[in-house]
Amino acid sequence: MNKFTGFCDLCIPLSSSNKDMLETLKELQELGYKNVAIEQIYDHINNPGEKNNDPIPAAADLSQFSKSLKGHLRLLNRLTIIYAEASVTLITNRSANMRQYNLVSVIPATEDAFQHACQTMPCDIISYNLDTVRGKLSRKYYFLAVSRNIMFEIKYAPAIASSNDRKGTISRAHRYHSYGKSKNVIISSEARHRFQVRGPYDVANLGLIFGLSEEQSKYAILGAPRKLLIAAEARRHGKAGLVVTYRQNAIDSDDYSESEIEEPSTDDEEESDGNDSDHLQTEEPPSKIAKLDMINC
Repeated sequence: MNKFTGFCDLCIPLSSSNKDMLETLKELQELGYKNVAIEQIYDHINNPGEKNNDPIPAAADLSQFSKSLKGHLRLLNRLTIIYAEASVTLITNRSANMRQYNLVSVIPATEDAFQHACQTMPCDIISYNLDTVRGKLSRKYYFLAVSRNIMFEIKYAPAIASSNDRKGTISRAHRYHSYGKSKNVIISSEARHRFQVRGPYDVANLGLIFGLSEEQSKYAILGAPRKLLIAAEARRHGKAGLVVTYRQNAIDSDDYSESEIEEPSTDDEEESDGNDSDHLQTEEPPSKIAKLDMINC
């Protein structure tokens, strides 16, 4: 399994212009990002698909961008599914194109869809758009998603571009705080051109506006995305992550103590190991001797 290190921006929409796309990626590279996810969208509400067709688009070929960037950025494919009914799983389960994506994000448009995403939907990120920014959350399902290693996303580029989007983004972020103490929250850009991209430390400062603490803001662009990418790799390959820790001064019952190892062995002990049970000498326990205190009258 690959090791993901460095700052992450897990939401860069795929642009029709390769030139604009490359400029945005170069800007991210100069700002110090190491992992970037290129987003493609499938709208299940307006395109439910047919039985014989795969409505999910094929993952974009990112090799040309990686070649231009000389491998300094790890580029990932991300699929974002907008849906309102649980029937979307019938398409995702039989889709061959969906297996090409490194990350799967969902935008539930209804309360039932949000509960389905937290419970059973095989996804990595729960995101939002302007139509769902006022969707009702539930503390129960929020922590259920946390237990499944699903992340909740905050996008800062729309908040920079529009005042209406800014209000919606801040409102959504504070709902994450009130319902789930901002657990499993990641901050992405959704930048459509390079002028909307900000550096990692500027994004961490924006996290304070979104209701995150200083520690949570740093974790939202560094630790949480790394945890997400590892969990996504495990989901794709059907593997489970295992963390091995070494405890100092641990005691093993099968090990010898230092005194037993350093104690020299005598000839009598070595010979007694090969003797039969008939030659063993049994010693009786010493008898108790009572002391009688003489009292002189």
